[in-house]
Amino acid sequence: MLIPLSSTERRYDDHAAPGRLRRLVLTAAGPLLLLAVPMTVVALYGERLPDRVHIQNWAINTRDAATWHGWVSQPLWGVMVWFEALFLLSFLCNWRLPQVQRGLVVGSFVIGVAVPVSGALSLLAPAVAARPAWYLPVEIAAMLGALALGWVAAGPLPSAPVVTATPPPHAPTMALSPGQRAMFVTYAWSKRKLLVAAVLAAVTALTVSNGSSAWQGTAWLALWTVFELAQARTRLQIDGSGVTVRLPWLPALRRTVPYAMVRFAEARSEAPPGKYKLEDREAGWGVVSGKGPVLALSLSDDRWFVYSTHEAQTAASLVNGWLSRDRQAGTA
Repeated sequence: MLIPLSSTERRYDDHAAPGRLRRLVLTAAGPLLLLAVPMTVVALYGERLPDRVHIQNWAINTRDAATWHGWVSQPLWGVMVWFEALFLLSFLCNWRLPQVQRGLVVGSFVIGVAVPVSGALSLLAPAVAARPAWYLPVEIAAMLGALALGWVAAGPLPSAPVVTATPPPHAPTMALSPGQRAMFVTYAWSKRKLLVAAVLAAVTALTVSNGSSAWQGTAWLALWTVFELAQARTRLQIDGSGVTVRLPWLPALRRTVPYAMVRFAEARSEAPPGKYKLEDREAGWGVVSGKGPVLALSLSDDRWFVYSTHEAQTAASLVNGWLSRDRQAGTA
C-alpha cells in the first residue's frame, strides 16, 4: 500500500539520475583500455621489443613465445567488446541503483587499468627470463590504484529523498516518551551463504594447489570467499541512529538505514516480492534467511529494507515509535 506524502515532500521518480551519465561514461571507458594500453606499448616500443614474446594468462589463444605478428592478430577486439557489453548490460539492469553503478565503475577501472598493466609487464618480459621481483608489487599497486581511482572518479552518490510524515495509523507503534531510549538487537544465520563460502573456499584451494600464476584471480576468489562467509551471520540493531545491519565477523562492514529514509515499518509473514541481499537490488536490500516473518521498512526511494526475525512485530513497533516521536516533535 502506498502512503501519500505531505505537501512539503517530493516524490523522486528517479533519484539516481544525478551523476548517472558520468557513471555510465566511466563504466564504458574501462574496457577500451584493454586495447589502448597494449597497442601503445607496441606503437612506442615495437622496434625495440624482442622478436618473440612470452604471454601467459592474458590474451586469447596465444602460445608461449608467440611472434609479435601472431599476438597482434589475436581477437582482442572481441575481448574488449565482451567486457564492454557485460559492464553496460549490468549498468542498464541497475539503472536506478547508484551504489551498484559506482561498483561497476570501480570494476571497469580494475579491468581497464590493472589487467593491461599486468599484461604489459608480461609482454615486456623476455621469454626465458624469470619475472623480476618488482613485477608483483607493481601489479598489486596497479590494482589498488585502479580501485581507488574508480571509487573517486564515480563521484558522490545522490541523496535519497527525506521523509517527514509520521507512520500511518495502521502501523504498529511503540509509545516512547520524550527522552526515553530503547534498543532492539537480533541475529540471523544464512545456510546458503555458508554453502557458497565452502564451495568458493574449495575452488580457491584448488587454484592454489595447481600453482596458477594468475594471482589476481586467486586473490579475488579468496576475497569473495571471505565476503560470503562474513555475510553468513548478521546482526540487526535498532536505536536512535536508525536501523543498522552489521557483520560480526567483519565489524568494519555495516549498513545503516537512517530514519529520514523510512516511511514506516511493518511486520510481514514473508518478504515483499523481489530479491534481497546486503547489496542493493531493484526491490531493495536486506537479509532474508528462508521463509518466516520479516521486518519490512518502506523506504523513501520506493524500495524496501527487510530482515528475517521472529520478533518482527516488536522491531516494527520500535521503529515506528522512533519515527512518530521524532517527527511529531519536529512539527510541534
